[in-house]
Amino acid sequence: MIWDEQVDWTQEYYMNMAQLRATLIDPNVLIAEIARAGGKTEGVMGPRILRVSEAMPRELAFLVHKTYAALLSNIVPNLLSYFNKPILNGKRCMLEEGIDYVIGTAKLPKHFSRPRYPIHYPRHSIVLRNGFNLQLVSSDQPDSVAGRSGVHAFIEEMKHNKGEKLKTRLFPALRGSDNRDVRNHHLYQGITGVSDTARVDLGEDNWFEEYESNMNIDLINEIASVAKPVNDAMAIKMHFEWLQNEIKAKRRHISEITPLYPQYEKALKTLYLWQDRLRRMRTQASYYMRASSFVNKDFLGQKYFKTQLETLDMEEFLTAICAIRIRAVVDRFFANYVPKVHQFSDSYKNDMLLKVELMGGFRITAGYLKYYNPDDELLLGYDPGKFQSLTVSQEKRFGEEVRTIKEFTCYSPADQTHLALDFYNFFGDDARNKHLKLYYDRAGNKTKEELEQITTDARLLKAELERYGFYVELMNEGQPTIYYWQQKKLLDYIFSNKFAAFPRPYICENQCPNLCSSIMLSPMKKTIDGKIELDKTSEKKIPMKLQAGRSTQLPSALIYFYFGRYGHLLPNEFSSIPDNLPENTVI
Repeated sequence: MIWDEQVDWTQEYYMNMAQLRATLIDPNVLIAEIARAGGKTEGVMGPRILRVSEAMPRELAFLVHKTYAALLSNIVPNLLSYFNKPILNGKRCMLEEGIDYVIGTAKLPKHFSRPRYPIHYPRHSIVLRNGFNLQLVSSDQPDSVAGRSGVHAFIEEMKHNKGEKLKTRLFPALRGSDNRDVRNHHLYQGITGVSDTARVDLGEDNWFEEYESNMNIDLINEIASVAKPVNDAMAIKMHFEWLQNEIKAKRRHISEITPLYPQYEKALKTLYLWQDRLRRMRTQASYYMRASSFVNKDFLGQKYFKTQLETLDMEEFLTAICAIRIRAVVDRFFANYVPKVHQFSDSYKNDMLLKVELMGGFRITAGYLKYYNPDDELLLGYDPGKFQSLTVSQEKRFGEEVRTIKEFTCYSPADQTHLALDFYNFFGDDARNKHLKLYYDRAGNKTKEELEQITTDARLLKAELERYGFYVELMNEGQPTIYYWQQKKLLDYIFSNKFAAFPRPYICENQCPNLCSSIMLSPMKKTIDGKIELDKTSEKKIPMKLQAGRSTQLPSALIYFYFGRYGHLLPNEFSSIPDNLPENTVI
């Protein structure tokens, strides 16, 4: 930052209680579980990055998210927005690109200090004026930290990161520096993590909650009691020394500073007695914060919470806004589905993503997907209706695996036209094999009119997709009715991973997040006469715009694909009409 001695850089800055506590405690390890709109970037992550950079110039730190795609499209833009926040009544930004920081380049301005380590990934690095290098790291592909020595790790959206990979691959890379001043700082080899509450019932990873039990609350309270007077003393010292410079420059009179001498001397004494003790306490401290969105109520206002309550279902409101932890659903229709086994996160070709410019326009298409083969046919599961769902899969290893690599949804007034356009925008430029196999609903709980409408919807989607050059084969024409108990049994077989006749199923948790979450929320029910059914009440109770990740729509589309493709592999006793009926006999 360019310093102008004629300008008083102090200014009022609003912080909610969670942000204030994070700043005041400032421990070596800070884990902040803060609900939606709680100010995680503005008041926790952003300030911590600047404090670490100021304390450890020329050093290397890691900005971590589950994927490079999320870092490029979401996290970095939010961080840069924080850097570019106007200050001094709009006279300038807090940090200015090219003056205070550069991104995506190894060519540093002449007034920049040089980082201690070479910038290995310039396209994915943010370098500050003092040489501090913030490197982007994908936790699902943490090889970029191999052999590197970082001083701090900043983890965004912790619930989407795999805790085991962070502990075994990233945290050991916090080996640090040979600079004595850096090694003595309380943030050295530290961790800063932010997230809203993990939905365990949706398969999200709550690995970070273990830090809550590791927290020494007595130590945290002791830090708080010391940090406040130390912080006040530092403010008095900085203001007094600024006035001294003003007097030397003859911009102010000595009479303005004389009454402040007693406060200044007291501040120096406080800092002498407590500053180093506070540093040692912070070095040993691990602080776990939990806060609901209400912590930011003065900034958000009442209307925000009224709107959220009206638009979210109660479970989502309790988790996303109130930070209440909800545990897993029992009696799931996908009983053998285990997220850690059946979901994959190494979704992207990271060598391609590493070539993406930080400041360039970025849009994920099928060409970036690691498990997409443009020469293989695409297998589609389709659930039509007012809310339309489409899953896209491909078979691998000669049919030994089936990977679901993409989901699409739309709801009224959007229709097959919009669904086909979204499909084309994602696959159209990359697909060399234009053959699509479309599987849709043949459920036994439908009336004749409903089944005719489903067939009509499928033919409409076929026509729209073929407008973009695809060839669509309708796989359910003339197929007999299938029942819920058959679907349930097929899912039990497929997701058990025990039967060689069935492929191993995997779902991309990055490109199919709603499918992954809704599978975990798809309950099984039994009718009065004991029949097994998929409980579809969520499709009526949940608002249309929230149904993608909260209802049984997307799982139904996947089921139609699975049964249409692999239903014939079920043992004979699970077919709708047994094939072992006895021969007719004369009575």
